[in-house]
Amino acid sequence: RGAVTWGDGAIGVTGEVSATNSLVGSQAGDSVGSSGVMALSNGNYVVASSNWANGGASKAGAVTWGNGASGETTGLVSDANSLVGSRASDSVGSSGVTVLTNGNYVVASQSWDSDTATDVGAVTWGNGASGVTGAVSDANSLVGSTANDKVGANGVTALTNGNYVVRSSNWNNIGASKAGAVTWGNGEGGTVGEVSATNSLVGKTANDFVGSNGVTALTNGNYVVTSPNWDSDTATNVGAVTWGNGEGGTVGEVSKDNSLVGATAGDQVGNGYMMALANGNYVVGSVSWANIGASKAGAVTWGNGEGGTVGEVSATNSLVGTTADDEVGYNGVIELTNGNYVVLSDRWNNIGAANAGAVTWGNGEGGTVGEVSKDNSLVGTTADDRVGAMDEDPNNPTYLYKATVIALSNGNYVVASPDWNADTANTVGAVTWGDGVNGTIGEVSATNSLVGVTADDRVGSGDVTALTNGNYVVASPSWDNDGVLNAGAVTWGSGT
Repeated sequence: RGAVTWGDGAIGVTGEVSATNSLVGSQAGDSVGSSGVMALSNGNYVVASSNWANGGASKAGAVTWGNGASGETTGLVSDANSLVGSRASDSVGSSGVTVLTNGNYVVASQSWDSDTATDVGAVTWGNGASGVTGAVSDANSLVGSTANDKVGANGVTALTNGNYVVRSSNWNNIGASKAGAVTWGNGEGGTVGEVSATNSLVGKTANDFVGSNGVTALTNGNYVVTSPNWDSDTATNVGAVTWGNGEGGTVGEVSKDNSLVGATAGDQVGNGYMMALANGNYVVGSVSWANIGASKAGAVTWGNGEGGTVGEVSATNSLVGTTADDEVGYNGVIELTNGNYVVLSDRWNNIGAANAGAVTWGNGEGGTVGEVSKDNSLVGTTADDRVGAMDEDPNNPTYLYKATVIALSNGNYVVASPDWNADTANTVGAVTWGDGVNGTIGEVSATNSLVGVTADDRVGSGDVTALTNGNYVVASPSWDNDGVLNAGAVTWGSGT
């Protein structure tokens, strides 16, 4: 049956678990609390019990608000003290409970059934001071209208201003299955009714899957929706990235008039990443973007956090590659402490040198646009220099790769290129300081970098450590000392 028991943080709780001191189930398999207990920012809590049975309706599900000050939320779970499902397998709360920044919360139930269709899904707002009770319905929830809409299945994103955004990538538009929808929610009272183009950003073509790659909350309260499978009128999977107003949402069909979009089939704009900058703006990576006849040239686009960046991706609004498989931005974007950013493109091809690599500084207030070159980037000159690569991190079992661009506390940065090749020896490695205000450009060399001398020195392969005073330290464990293999070296570097 399950039980959830509140305990006094000063003296604890003792005795046998019972309905007098705990929230409990009434039937075998209710498993109260099995779907989690979430702490709210105001000290209260929420209990999710998606297996709870409502009479003869097995796994109807229930979500119960709990008083965190007194623990007076006890007794049997019911529609009098909980938000509940009415039908078997409604599984209320099974898709998660999202805690909002204002102390309220949102319950997602993708398997909820309406009176006319199964698995339409529902997302319900809850008051963090008193909870929400009764059966889920279109009167208290955002719901789907067609079978398998599964509203809320892809998650709920809490915005910094207390509002929220619901992703429903399987939502079906009229005649277009899985067009997808993203809906803004009022964090002070919720958003209710059926999902539609009047209250949501939606796709218009089958398998647009709007919002499938996520909703990113910006620091200013707005948000960005990524939909790499969106189709234009002329091409499939061109992709779209759409800015959303955090105070009221962005609604209607996705288009080039309200979104950053691709032009060629398979561009999949936004398929690389979407990074929110600390200043409220954002950066979009589209590694599959094609530059005319150059497939997967790649593009990285700065976005205006106060109104979005719209239209087709091009060299006039983005940093782009020019050669097939340049995949500009493939290795990600590193944000600097001054609000600017750096783009890593280790697959960028220099003239006659495949995978020479490039690292490009970006202006956090307006972006950096045009074709990647030595005139706007730090670049390699030899095949497989891989400037801007990601290296395996043996000290981190969770993340297999570590960034080779390190942000310094003073706003500058350091680029480690352990695979860089000198004219006289391969894979000697190089570590280059970067200007965080204007960027550092040109070819990697001994005149602008700390470099190795002997083949496989791999300078910078160990790590680059940023110091709190703005300086840095370079570890090069494979460096050879006058014939002594792998003697290693540790080098201090000035951050200015």
